[in-house]
Parts: sequence; C-alpha cells; structure tokens
Amino acid sequence: MDKKLKNRYFILCLGFMVFGFIIIFRLFNLQIVEGEKYVADSQKRILKEGEIEAPRGKILDRYGTPIAVNRQGYALYIVKTNITTSEMNEMLLKLSDLLEKNGDGHVNTLSKFLKYGPPAEFNNMTEKQISDWQTNSDRLNMKKEEVTHDPSELFKYLRDEKFKIDPLFTDAQAYRIMVFRYEILINNWNFSTGGMVPLARDVSMETVAEIEERNHEFPGVITMTEPVREYIDTYEEAHILGYIRAINSRQYDELKDEGYDNDDLIGQTGVEKSAERYLRGKNGRVTVEVDAEGKLTRKLVTMEAMPGHDVVLTIDTNLQKVAMESLARNIERIRNDNRGPNYGDAFAGSAVVLDVNSGAVLTMVSYPSFDPAIYLAGPEDAEAQQMILELTKDEQKLKALLNRAIQENYAPGSTFKAITAVAGLEKGVITPTSNTIVCRGTAHIGGRNLFCLEKPTYGHGPLTLKGGLETSCNLYFYELGVRTGIEALTYWANNFGLGKKTGIDLPNEVSGTMSSIELKKKLRNDIWRPADTAQVSIGQFDNSFTPLQMANYTATLANGGKLYRPHVIKEIVKYDGSVVNRTEPSYTQLPLKESTIAAVKEGMVAVTSSIDGTAQEAFRGLPFEVAGKTGSAQTQSGGGRSPNGIFICYAPADDPQIAIAVIVERGVWGSNVAPVARDIIDEYFGLKAADSRNAELKPEKPLFNP
Repeated sequence: MDKKLKNRYFILCLGFMVFGFIIIFRLFNLQIVEGEKYVADSQKRILKEGEIEAPRGKILDRYGTPIAVNRQGYALYIVKTNITTSEMNEMLLKLSDLLEKNGDGHVNTLSKFLKYGPPAEFNNMTEKQISDWQTNSDRLNMKKEEVTHDPSELFKYLRDEKFKIDPLFTDAQAYRIMVFRYEILINNWNFSTGGMVPLARDVSMETVAEIEERNHEFPGVITMTEPVREYIDTYEEAHILGYIRAINSRQYDELKDEGYDNDDLIGQTGVEKSAERYLRGKNGRVTVEVDAEGKLTRKLVTMEAMPGHDVVLTIDTNLQKVAMESLARNIERIRNDNRGPNYGDAFAGSAVVLDVNSGAVLTMVSYPSFDPAIYLAGPEDAEAQQMILELTKDEQKLKALLNRAIQENYAPGSTFKAITAVAGLEKGVITPTSNTIVCRGTAHIGGRNLFCLEKPTYGHGPLTLKGGLETSCNLYFYELGVRTGIEALTYWANNFGLGKKTGIDLPNEVSGTMSSIELKKKLRNDIWRPADTAQVSIGQFDNSFTPLQMANYTATLANGGKLYRPHVIKEIVKYDGSVVNRTEPSYTQLPLKESTIAAVKEGMVAVTSSIDGTAQEAFRGLPFEVAGKTGSAQTQSGGGRSPNGIFICYAPADDPQIAIAVIVERGVWGSNVAPVARDIIDEYFGLKAADSRNAELKPEKPLFNP
C-alpha cells in the first residue's frame, strides 16, 4: 500500500510539473517568442470614439400638431485605419460611386469654397476670403506665400501635393476624392486621435447593405443610425418655421467655440434660427471597435445623446391654411377684375392674425410661399437644388423667400386714418361728435389743391369723425391732420408701434418708417410743409409699415391701448415634458382716453356695417359687428401698376378677440382684400360663410401719392 501511495504521489507531482512546464512554455512563447506578433494583432483591434447626433427638438403648433419632427436615418463615418494614401483615395472614389449609384448625397464642405464644373472655380468668394480660407489653420493651413487666387492652380495643388491623388484619375474623379479628403483634413485632429468623421448622412438602406456586405472594400467606413429632420406639410408655415442647412464658413467661425462642427446643420431662418439654442440637443458619445480591415466589431454608448427642447408655437396651422388659401383665391379674383385702376397685376400678399389680449400670433402667412423641405435635400437632389437656385434668383420678382409680414414695408393708405383720428381726439382738435370739418370736394392746403375722391364736385359736407371714417373721406383727414400737426401724428404713430420693430421672436424683422420733420430733412434736405402733413394724415408720404405692425396697431385699438410685443413661440418644452420657458404677455399701456377708443371704434364699425361703409359687403350676415378700415396706396407715381389693397379689423367689435391685417400687393382697393379677413373670421369663430360673400364689392378709389 505504501509503495502504491508513493507511486500515486509521484505521478501527481509529475503531472503538476508537466502542466506547469506547459504554462511556462506558453507564456514564454506568447510574451517572448511571439510577443511582437500578438502586440501587433492586438493593435489591429482599435477603439474609436465618436459622437451620437442628438435629435433636434420638434416644432409644434399651439394644439400640438407637428410641423418639424425627426425620423431615423443612416450615416456613414470614416475612422483611421492602416491603409496607404493611395488605397484611401481609391476607396473614397469607390464610395462616391456607390453613393451616386444609389442616389445618396454626402457631406461636401469643400464646395462652399471650391467648386468643380468643370473647370474649378471659387464659390462667390472675395480675394480676402480666398486668402483667409487657404491660410486658416482649421482648413487648408497653407503658408502665405503658397496662397493662390487662381482656382485651377489651387485645384492642382490639392490634387498633386495635398492629397496626392493618382494622375490616372480624371479631374472630375479627383474632385470627388478631394471632397472626402477635405472633410478628413478639417477634422484631422479628431481623425488622427481615433475619432469618427462623417462622410454622408441620411443614406439609403441599399447603401448601408452594400457597405456591410462589401466591408472589405471600404476599410474604416462604418454605418451609424442618427436622427434626420423632417417637415410635415409646411408650405403655409414656411416663413415662420424657417429651415435648417449646413453651417456656412462665417457661422462656423462664430460658433465653433460653442461646440459646432464643420458639417453641422443649423437654423438659417424663422423659428429654426431664433430658437436654435433650444432646438439643438447635446450630442452623446460612442466608442466603437474596428478590426484590422476597419470593420465595425463592437459599439458601446458611453453617453446618451440628449434631445433638443420642443418648441410649441402660438400658430394655428389650420387657420394658416385657411388664410393662405383665401389669399391665393382672392388674388386670382382681383387679377381678373377689370374695374377701376386695375392692371390685373395682383400677385402677392400677407395676412396676420393676433390675439388682442396677449400679442400671440395666431396666423402669419406670406404669399407666395415655398417648401422648406427642399433645404433638407442633399446636393445629389438636382431638382431640390434647382428649386433653391430659382428661389434665390427670384429675389426681385415674387420674392417667395421673403416673409412679407415682417420683412416688407407698405404704405398703409387709409388704414392710417385711425391714427390721425386718435391724434386729433387726444389733442382736442375734434370731439367724437363735432362736425367742424367740412368736405366741399376740394381744398387748398399749403399751396396745393387737394380733392375728395368720392365726391370731388360737391363733397360730403360737414362730417363727424364717424362719417369721416365710414366714407374714408380724404378731405376730412387732410384737414384734421393739418389742424393736429405732424408732431402729434408722429407721436401717436410711434406710440402704436408704427415704423418701429415690434420685437417679435423671429429673425430679420425690419422697422419700416414713419414720416417726420427730421426724416424729410434727412432724406430730402427740405423743410416741412402743410401739404406734407396732409399726405401723412391719409397714410402716404414716407409712411411705410409691415403687416405685423399694422395688425399690432389694430390690436392696440381693440384692447383699449395695450401695445403688446407679438410672439410666435408659446413655450419651450423639455423632452421629458417639463416646461423650460413660457412666453408671458408683455405690453406697454398707451395714455389713451376711453372716449377716444370708443369714437374710433364707432367709425370703424361703420366701415363694415353702414350702407356707406367701404367694406360692408364683405361682412354681411355675421352674428356680430366687426371694426375695420380699408386702405389703398399707389405703388408708383404716374400709374402703370395697380395700387396696393390693405384692410385691418378686429372682431367682435364689442368683445375683441382677434385683430387682422391683410395686404395684397397691387390689390387695388381695401374692399378687395376684406374677404380674406372674412374667411379668417369665419374659420376662427366656426361660422358658415354667408351667401352674400360673392356679392359685388364697393370699390375704394386709390389715394393720391405726390
């Protein structure tokens, strides 16, 4: 037994010794003999870090109807691998061919600076911009002595020296390679330190499938999912919504310290721009592992992306559609109407609807409009790019990109007469019932003969303020304005926000102009004359306001003198539903007498309800009264173009809720434009259109513009 036991111990010890020897030999082999090989192999599996694109916040109307949302898309990124420059160039051209075959676009920052037609050419750059681009350390990083202003020379430099592209490739192929190489160049620090550089966004599933299937042909190219912006039926909301587009060089220089990259999409106009800091989310972080061929083998999210905040607007998208449709329909009707000084040239317009008790913009349309979704299309979408080009070239024609509600000024014509009335009443020149102003058909003011357009032979006779507003008698307001004085007219117009920016939360608002002694001196270097005051009093001379200003002035009359700051953003909501910011109404109380408001209201009600009212046909059959004022203003001296048609109103007259301003360029008369306001009122209050809507409208004659 002892001998057997000893044998067993021997065998066991021998086994341990053999096993230990094997382990030692294996470790020696791994660390000493084949150590370098395994180190090299381990380095072939490299960890790369990149960003996870954060979803942009949604944009919704006041009732939660989506306007701008996100969908899931696919993007292509490149990471550094152990391939030669020549191999990379060949691979990038192959990638470009694949994207083109599947109709997918790609990132193309280079085209902002250098395009290839052929030939190569700079993209609308000044000589200084060309020099700055080439010497910028974040871009080409060339020495000053290397700078060239010849695009062909620069193209050759990039091809032969910077990117070392094989001469066997054509110039067109070389440029396609340059596009991707430039993206890597301007993101070189990120690329060389293990980061991911985006090459294409929102690519098709076909492209993703081919990249995955042929991954050995595309070393370092990996696919990722990311959110893609999408607009939903936004023709009517285009000017409010705005659009996003790739960041330009100027914006990048201004925003790079805030974390923006060369290829980021950024709000360019509208709410997309004004609410950019809320809509933009916070990108997450991801670590990916790639093998020796650059194929993605593992992905680990190290920090989740934080979505941007949602922006809820004050806009009613349904009311927007009604207003836009009505504008288009009535413009067509006006164009085919041959009465009076109508040249059949009505073509554009705007309508603004405000909540008179908060300044919230319920509707803001500008006709014609455009589809903002075309700006989301990539460079491969030739149709979209052509549409963008046509919109840009259209600046002197229909100007569809222009938000006429806040970016275009119009002479208000007779809609200004309510301001003249306010100024006269507040100064005590007239009382609500006085009839000391007599219209005799003609009047001699400041060395000029002025006429009543309605009754130039005999005139209206003695008129009260109500009668003056009801008939829109020019002679009444000429006389009232001269008695009141230009200083009072300017004072009250400014108080009502005319000729000044409203401060709305949209970019690129213009201020307009309000006539004054100082402005005439500045523009014409001339003294002020009584005839100038007469013209100002009926909304002419240098008076020029935006539709939003006119709607806001109307709302101020309606609410008893509260001049609100208009706003289109109702609230900002975090992704978890909590409210980040809510727009609170802000206003200035004007020092108006109640009797003044009552007197002006009485006259404006007569405009829409009296038999002599200039807009009574459009509002027949309503269950409540509307306070309104028509206007007409010539667009050029001497004829040749139809006058603009303008209409303002608020409703109901006894309990105002909304104020409306409508302008149709070359719409002839304010009465032509009033039906648009009626359509808006019918929709807002849920009313059925009256049968008399299509009745012949009483024309308001255009005003004389010196």
